[in-house]
Amino acid sequence: MSEFRIAIPPMDGELSYPRKNGEPTFAAPWQSRAFGMVVDLHVRGVFPWDEFKQRLIAEIAAASVKYGTADESGYYNQWVDASFRLLVERGILTAQEIGRRIEDFRTGVREDVF
Repeated sequence: MSEFRIAIPPMDGELSYPRKNGEPTFAAPWQSRAFGMVVDLHVRGVFPWDEFKQRLIAEIAAASVKYGTADESGYYNQWVDASFRLLVERGILTAQEIGRRIEDFRTGVREDVF
């Protein structure tokens, strides 16, 4: 059994991450890194899974209101937004720190890690 399945409870319906043969799938490397970071922070005890899950529910609901349905193509964007919100609300990072890191990647100051 994959370690991520042990780390997080099942997520069904709109909360369910894209899967193939029960394993998560990703369209781009950043998606797998975002997924892994959230799962790792949870496993390390930084936050309970339900705290992240509630923020993901809110992000999916906001996309549903904006687009009329859940925006499946933006699932990992919603995942990232939920994780950012959780990190800020828990005082782990500030919105300014997250903004600076995003800008570092956008401008090439910080290189992507593969």
